[in-house]
Formats: sequence, C-alpha cells, structure tokens
Amino acid sequence: MTKVGELEDTIFPKKRKEGALSQTERNSIEYREIFRKLLSSNEEKVDKGKRTNFEQLFSLFKRIFAADAVAKVFLYMCLYGAATAWILQVKLNLAEPTAYRSLKQLRTLNIVKPAIKLPKKFNSKGGPRPTVWSIEGATTEEISEAMRLHVKMLSPKYRVAEEVAQTILDDYLSKKASTEITYREIVIQIKHLKLPFSTPDIADLAAQYLHEKGIRIWR
Repeated sequence: MTKVGELEDTIFPKKRKEGALSQTERNSIEYREIFRKLLSSNEEKVDKGKRTNFEQLFSLFKRIFAADAVAKVFLYMCLYGAATAWILQVKLNLAEPTAYRSLKQLRTLNIVKPAIKLPKKFNSKGGPRPTVWSIEGATTEEISEAMRLHVKMLSPKYRVAEEVAQTILDDYLSKKASTEITYREIVIQIKHLKLPFSTPDIADLAAQYLHEKGIRIWR
C-alpha cells in the first residue's frame, strides 16, 4: 500500500503546503472511490479492530481534519456512504455532541448532506427527527441500508447480539480458522455470558449478523 505521506501528496497535493481543504470539497466523489479501493480488502475487518489500511488512512485524515472524530466519520462515510448520528455514536464509539459536531463540519465542507429524515419512535418524547446523512456519490441502496441499520441499532437486543456475534467471530471462529458454526454453538456461547435477555432472541439476531458476515450457520 502507498505510504501515508505519499498518499497525502498524491491526493491532497496542496494540503501540506497551503493547509486548505478545497480539494476535498471539489472532488469528494472521486476521493471516495479512491478510499473505497484502498479499503476494499479490509472493509469486512473495520468492525474487528484489525485495521491495517484503515489505520493508515485514519492517521492521514487526522492531520487533514485536525480532529480524530471528524476523520473517523469521514472514513466511515467513505466506506458505507450514509449514516445517522446514532449509527456513528454506536459504530465509532462517539459521544452524541461529538457525532453531531463532526457531521456539521463535514457538511460545512460540502462533503456530506442530509439525505432523508426518519420518523420518530412511537414512544419518543419530542426532539428533532433523526437524519440520514450521505456523502456525495452515495447510492440509494446505501441510504436505505443506513435507515435499516438505524432502526436495528435502536434495539438494545440488537446491539448486544452484534457484540456477541463479533466476540464469536474474534475469539471463537478465528481460533478455529472456520467460516461455519452451528446454531447450538451460538446458543452455548450466549449462555456462558448470562445476558439479561432471552437466549433464543439474542441467538437469532447473532446468527443473522454472522450470516451477513459470510459465516455459514448450521441448524
């Protein structure tokens, strides 16, 4: 992979000399395609903490944006095209004000824009409707996926199941070098954790998550 310094000179030739971000504003679609290609071989690993290319690009963007959170949000948007503030809070472990400030800065730079507002939860106590933000060049499918993910991540059960599934991927399947698991094994792993949720509910959600990650589930 191109070294970070070389990448910065190639993609942002004026950034180091002038400290300007105008290149990003004018060419965000083109840049997104470059970054997606650089990250494509590691995209499935972003949630696992094994971030070879991701970390190198993150180091670059920290210097460009002068803020870790903005750099993380920008990289996430390059990868997935769209997100809500809530998705960014959960996926990137950001505080609510930090997620909104990062989106505001990227919007000021004309890198992201509001795509669609979501309806509030049935029992919501007021406040603004959630907004799906998209990067230039985001597809309809990416925006739709962000909408579905936002709804999923409002569920405590889903977030717990995702963490359980990721733990199974990292600590169980990786040691076996396997791409398949039985549903019974998932249930056993969950029972060991003694979660305050119904085991079948978490097992079903975890199995769905693992299936989406390319793991074969035997029932």
